[in-house]
Amino acid sequence: MAEKFRLAGLHGGIHPVSAEPIPWKPVHYFFYGSLMDEKQLAKVLRLDSPPVLRPASVVGYSIKMWGPYPTLVDGPTDNVVNGVVYEVQKEDHEKRLAYYETNAYLCVWCDIGPGTEGKRITGKTFAWAKGSNDRDLSEGSFDLEAWRKARDASA
Repeated sequence: MAEKFRLAGLHGGIHPVSAEPIPWKPVHYFFYGSLMDEKQLAKVLRLDSPPVLRPASVVGYSIKMWGPYPTLVDGPTDNVVNGVVYEVQKEDHEKRLAYYETNAYLCVWCDIGPGTEGKRITGKTFAWAKGSNDRDLSEGSFDLEAWRKARDASA
């Protein structure tokens, strides 16, 4: 838990020592819902080619459902949530992700594993903004294949 709080203070903005803006640089994102789908992520980011997604996980979180949408909330310290990791290459792409996720989610720093060479990496993900005890949330899980079938049926 202390690690989550430490990571929460790492986001961009103004550097506390120099008061100079911190230049934007590529950052890894952990996805656990519809953005695990290459077509959906490419559409959101307006990519010309499919993104390269790698299997990944975060520890210390749980999934709850907000209607049909999965949410990431604090969980038992040893709980693992599986998903994918993607390296965002442009600041504009990061803004598109935030717009897609809406203000129902907060962008937070997290440890993502396994990263390059099996090591955990620091990156970002979207977590539920209102906390794990929000009455709008229910127990459940996200089924990517069922989501894809529903998307393709409505297309």
